[in-house]
Amino acid sequence: MREKDPETGNMVPINVGTPDSLFGFYYRPVCFDENDGDIDCLAGQPVECDAAPNGQYVWWHSGLKATPRETWPRYGDTPTCIYTSDPDEVAAELVGLVLEEFQTAPIDPGTFALQPSPYSLVNMPTNLYAEAREQTFDMTLLGQSVRIQVTPTEYEWNYGDGTIYGPAAWPGNALPEELVGEVTETSHVYQEPGDYFVSVAIYFSGKYSINGGPMIPIDGRALTFPPVQTISVWKSESRNVADDCFQNPSGFGC
Repeated sequence: MREKDPETGNMVPINVGTPDSLFGFYYRPVCFDENDGDIDCLAGQPVECDAAPNGQYVWWHSGLKATPRETWPRYGDTPTCIYTSDPDEVAAELVGLVLEEFQTAPIDPGTFALQPSPYSLVNMPTNLYAEAREQTFDMTLLGQSVRIQVTPTEYEWNYGDGTIYGPAAWPGNALPEELVGEVTETSHVYQEPGDYFVSVAIYFSGKYSINGGPMIPIDGRALTFPPVQTISVWKSESRNVADDCFQNPSGFGC
């Protein structure tokens, strides 16, 4: 996936690259997991796994990648269907395909707002908050029904004056009108008047499920950018006014 860089306007690749998870996942056919290929077990598999050829019930397992895979405990409370004659090969290929789909999914980047806007004042806190939602994408990969779920997890604010806040887990929140100007976790105080281009990078984490099985975390994150906004910061001045505006309509403050 590619997005427009909020500072240069150029299209850039989505960043995916958080450290790989320490945990791995794989699945084994139920009959081999519990009965070591028992013929009666193989013959008695539930008929629910008949949506495609080679359907079989499997248990998911998860554990530390640094430990032997055979020692990993089950992941999830119930078995699920897999449609393949070679679970290991399909499992490995699916991981790459799921990551590719995660990177190219049309994720809604969300929105953000400023209070006050589009004008603010020097030395007054300007509140910023983002709104992004969890999203689900359903697809078929290698004959398996795959659901990818993406969730906004971190926010990085660029206030446009060289100041950056984040990544942080809190997206901020709207203030009641009477509290606008109060300090918040995501607010910013501009020191100089001018027009500033404000942006937020929203990181999404993902997980996926195969044929209704347990949700498995995806290594990596997707980075999206809601449209950039401009805020004009003004400098206020206060003076004592002695003129009567009825007598001198051109006087200061009239």
